[in-house]
Amino acid sequence: MSEKRFSEKVREYLNVGHEILYLTKEDVKGLNIPKAVLYEQVEKALSMYSLGETQMPAKSHVFPDTQSVYIGMPALISGMESTGFKWVSAYNNNIKDYGLPSLSAMLLVSDYQCGWPIAFMDGVHIMETRTPAIAMVAARYLARKDSEVFGMIGLGREGRNHFDVVKDGMPNLKKILVWDVSEAAMDRAIADYADKVPVPMVKAKSLEEIVRSSDVLASATFFSTDPKPTIKDEWVPKGQTIIVTDLHSQFHPDTINRADLYVVDSMEQQKHLVEEGYFYGEIPVPHCELGHIIAGQHAGRTSDDQIIVANPSGMAVDDFAVTPIAIEMALEKGVGKILPL
Repeated sequence: MSEKRFSEKVREYLNVGHEILYLTKEDVKGLNIPKAVLYEQVEKALSMYSLGETQMPAKSHVFPDTQSVYIGMPALISGMESTGFKWVSAYNNNIKDYGLPSLSAMLLVSDYQCGWPIAFMDGVHIMETRTPAIAMVAARYLARKDSEVFGMIGLGREGRNHFDVVKDGMPNLKKILVWDVSEAAMDRAIADYADKVPVPMVKAKSLEEIVRSSDVLASATFFSTDPKPTIKDEWVPKGQTIIVTDLHSQFHPDTINRADLYVVDSMEQQKHLVEEGYFYGEIPVPHCELGHIIAGQHAGRTSDDQIIVANPSGMAVDDFAVTPIAIEMALEKGVGKILPL
């Protein structure tokens, strides 16, 4: 990014208060934000949040039914001059009923100086790329140094995007195991990524096999206010690092309760999600936030036999740490449409 402040850079291209930039998903995807930048921005956001350097209320939810949810997420990061509102819907039956993805997300970005909107943009691509980046940031801080096998449960778009960055979080990676309730999804993932990853990709024979065999295990499945865990606690081995982006809806609470370290991205948001009924059974109060570990305020892994569960449920500050990069790149490259307000 330019050394100029974000608000100054925007004003070189937009008549703020009179114009707004509109970016589609293909626009945002086509920017090809470098992985290193994603890592840097989300790591900063996690640390800044836990240090109290951002403003972000817990997510607000409304529920049309037990399989669907709308989520409202405002955030402000003064140090990045980034503020806005994220509006997400998750309809778990969309693919079956309408042939549409289950998730939609839009970002409304405001000017930090005067408050007027400067961009209305797709939020799905940023969410689908920053989430795996956060998972691998977590792996860098929490996984055993000798971790060699990565297991991915759930092979939708977000799950598959983990393959693009897994090597960054697991430098000793030797094998990737995959599992999905859909046999076809496993076959597609291997066909699409076998030549793109530096290690063999193997289809697990069962859910039990991938759980028992993975040093770092990630899950990106559906979540609802009526979770039904499928992973038995006795399958989880000592020393495993579990990183979930689905509110650990597939894991039995016994696993969460016996974890030596249970980490979230936001204690406030976790409390709110518990109250909303997203978790099955009784779960413990988290030990700390991932940002506390990044900032050196709390220890991460302290021994190789610890079971560690990281539950980064996703924060708006993660998205709004990336949006200034995307907006500046789009304006410089002439990507998107500038529309009158």
